[in-house]
Amino acid sequence: MINNPVVQTAGYRHFMVTKMPGLLALDDYIITDEERMEDVGHGVRFKALSQFMRLFAPEFKEGLTAEQHLFQVDLEIYKLRRLYEKNSPSIRIQALFKGYKRRVAHTNYFQKKLKSIVYI
Repeated sequence: MINNPVVQTAGYRHFMVTKMPGLLALDDYIITDEERMEDVGHGVRFKALSQFMRLFAPEFKEGLTAEQHLFQVDLEIYKLRRLYEKNSPSIRIQALFKGYKRRVAHTNYFQKKLKSIVYI
């Protein structure tokens, strides 16, 4: 939507974000949690339209087959999702918590095994 006249309208980005919840990026920037939720501030690192959230459009490659073009599109979507996950504080918190829970579960499991070995 970069060259669309609608871009000049005040509040168009907020409108697009709220109407399309599955949207990951708009106008070369990742959509942040700050934009999705009102009155939420995560600091400069996760601020909307910051340089950390900037996307760079892939270059068009000539001479590729349709399958290769589709593969390139899938690859760019994969990169976009990983970048979105890396720059989303809520997803990062979830990942850290899941890692913590997994470590606690493994610790308990191995402590139980160690007690069983000592008992034998």
